[in-house]
Amino acid sequence: MALAYLAWPIALLDRIAPREAASSWYRGQMHQARWFGGAALAIAAAAILWPFLLSAVVPNTTAIIAFYAIALAIDLVLLVVWLIAALRYSRRAAHGEWFEIPWLRRSRGRSGPPL
Repeated sequence: MALAYLAWPIALLDRIAPREAASSWYRGQMHQARWFGGAALAIAAAAILWPFLLSAVVPNTTAIIAFYAIALAIDLVLLVVWLIAALRYSRRAAHGEWFEIPWLRRSRGRSGPPL
């Protein structure tokens, strides 16, 4: 279960074929892992696509190379940030902690106690 934060398609698989006797903690963590993975995928797609879209508008080859160089640096930073967050959440889930990702709770409009 803790790997669902690193490999979030595991959480998608659990959505398709849920465990019958899963605890509310397990279901909550899988739900949170799906949202975390979906948000990471959306951010990664935007980070990968913006230089391509900008290069369609700007005809200057030097500018396009600069866009891709900047995009590569941003992609590497995002990868490190995602990896640190995924490892942190995975470790917490492996220890059985009840927690919510703060920015995820706000984006879904939830407040109150953890899962």
